[in-house]
Amino acid sequence: MNGNPDLNKTIDAWSTFVLERWHKKISMLQIGYSQQLEDSLSRELFAQSAGDAAKVTFSFHYYGKFSDMGVGKGVDLGSVSSLKSDRALGGNETGNRRRPKKWYSPVFYTEVAKLKFILAKNYAHSGALAITETISDTSLSFNSNP
Repeated sequence: MNGNPDLNKTIDAWSTFVLERWHKKISMLQIGYSQQLEDSLSRELFAQSAGDAAKVTFSFHYYGKFSDMGVGKGVDLGSVSSLKSDRALGGNETGNRRRPKKWYSPVFYTEVAKLKFILAKNYAHSGALAITETISDTSLSFNSNP
C-alpha cells in the first residue's frame, strides 16, 4: 500500500453504518406498522475509478420523507408549526396529531459530518506520508552523488 486510504472501503463501511442507524431510529420512533419503510432502505455503491470519487446512493420509499417532516394526509409543511402551537394551546385533543418523526435527516447529516472528519484524517495522514516518502527519496538521490 502506498499510504492512500481505500476510499471505497471507507464509503462502504460508512454507508452500512448509516443504514443500521436508520433501522434503529425507525424502530425506536415506531414509524409504520408494516415494515415497508425499513424494508425499502438500500444503498448502491459506485466504486472509485481513475479521476472519479467513490459515491453512494441511498434509497427508500418516498413517504419516508413525509414522516420525517411530519407532513402528509392533508398536512402541509407550512402548517406543521401552527398545528404544534394549536396543540400546545388547546391540548392534545385539538388539531392534527401528525408530528415530525426525525428518523432520516438528523442521522444523515450527523453521519455526513463524521464521514468528512474520517476522510480528512485519512487524507491528511496519507498526504504527510507522501511528503515524508518524497523527502526520503530525494535525500537518498542527493547522497548517492558525492
